[in-house]
Amino acid sequence: MPTRKRPLTDSPFDTLERTFTLLTSGPDPLALDGTGVPGLPDRPIPLGELKARLLHPSTRFEVRDAIVDELVALSKAEGGKWTVGLAGVLLPGLRRTVRALVRACPGKADDIEAEALAAFLAAVSRCQPGRPRLASWLRWQARKGATRLLHAEMAERARPGTEPVSAAPPRPWGHPDLVLAKAVRAGVISAADAELISATRIGDTDLAEAADHLDLGYWACHKRRRRAESRVRDWVTGDDYPPFDDVQKTGESGCSVSGDCRRPVRSMDRRPSKRRSSPPPRR
Repeated sequence: MPTRKRPLTDSPFDTLERTFTLLTSGPDPLALDGTGVPGLPDRPIPLGELKARLLHPSTRFEVRDAIVDELVALSKAEGGKWTVGLAGVLLPGLRRTVRALVRACPGKADDIEAEALAAFLAAVSRCQPGRPRLASWLRWQARKGATRLLHAEMAERARPGTEPVSAAPPRPWGHPDLVLAKAVRAGVISAADAELISATRIGDTDLAEAADHLDLGYWACHKRRRRAESRVRDWVTGDDYPPFDDVQKTGESGCSVSGDCRRPVRSMDRRPSKRRSSPPPRR
C-alpha cells in the first residue's frame, strides 16, 4: 500500500517544497542540461527527475558531486529559480540534517528550519566550484547554523525567571543535543566539539565527512570526538552536573512538548549505506 504524504504546512521547508514542485511540474519544468555532465544523459533533465537520481543508491558519488556542482554554479550565476531548484533538490538531506534538532526543540521547528536555510544559502554563496562532497558540506553548514540557534535558545531558557523555582524543566531536557548545549555553557567542551558529537552521533553525518570539514585526518577526528565525549561523560556522571534548571512558574519554553522526545545516541560512526573513506586499520 503506498504511503500517504502528509499535508504541507507553512513551515520554511514545506514552503520550499511547494515552490520547488511548482517549478518542476507542468509542461515546461525547470531542467538541467545534462550535456557534458558525467553520468547524465545528453538532454534537459527536469529537476524532479534529477532529485530522484540523487536519492537513488545506484547513483555514484562522483555523479552526485557533478550534479550538485552544476546546480551550485547556476545558483551563484543566476540566483532566483536556480537557487530554489538547488535547495529543493537537496531538501530531503536538509530535513534529515535538522531532524534531531527539531525533535529536541519542536516549539522552535520553524525557526530551526529558517536558520538552516539561511546558513545553507550563505554557504552556497561562498563555496568554491569543484569542492568534493559538496552536498554533504552544504548540509553541514546548514546544521551548524541551526545548532547555533538551538544553543542560543537553550542559553535563554536556562536564565532564571522573575520567580524561579527548582523544578525539572520541560521535556526534552535530557535530549543529547540539549545536554551538549549545557556542556558548552559550562565550559566542559567547545561548541565545535559539541557540533562534531551531535552531527556524527545524533545526526547522519559520516565521521569521515566531518574529518574533511574540520581539515583533520580520520583518526585524529576520531580521537578528538572520543576525548570530548569522555569529558562530557565524566561531567554528566560527576557531582557538578545540574540535572535540573531553574524554570519559571508560568509560561513555557519554546522547547516544551507534551511527549518524551528522548532519543538514544547512535553508537555507530557510520551507516552501512553511506559512503565510507578508507581509514587505516586499528591496531
